[in-house]
Amino acid sequence: MKYQMAILTKDMLSDLAKLEKMCFSVPWTETMFLGELLNPAAVYRVILYEGKPVAYMGMWLVADEGQITNVAVHPDHRRQGLAKELIHAFIDIAKHEELALLTLEVRAGNQPAISLYESLGFYQVGLRRNYYEGKEDALLMNLAVSGEQEKGEKNS
Repeated sequence: MKYQMAILTKDMLSDLAKLEKMCFSVPWTETMFLGELLNPAAVYRVILYEGKPVAYMGMWLVADEGQITNVAVHPDHRRQGLAKELIHAFIDIAKHEELALLTLEVRAGNQPAISLYESLGFYQVGLRRNYYEGKEDALLMNLAVSGEQEKGEKNS
């Protein structure tokens, strides 16, 4: 399979909203993604397969941190390394932007995602109780990008 990474564009929003519905119980809408395109602090990358988005990741650049908003991979394209490829691309962006830290929330029950994040150096720094739909906890995870934040980092 041939995949291609690209910057999110307006013409991809409809397909992205469909992908979002496949991946999340409370999906973002096409209008929400349009708002992200207009947000100067937002960075989005998609992975295309045959010209259609099959994976994407978003991040907000705030001060010296990158807040990862969403990571999604189409069910038919999982276990191909696409999420890992996106995260590596965002680590490179973070280094280029001289960010100190990447942060994210992940469902406490999403062990495949947690394992992936830990394998890339993310470590748990907190917990948000009942964060998802008032029912499921979120783990707060960080990745030190520069040496300044590494005290709490656990290497795997």
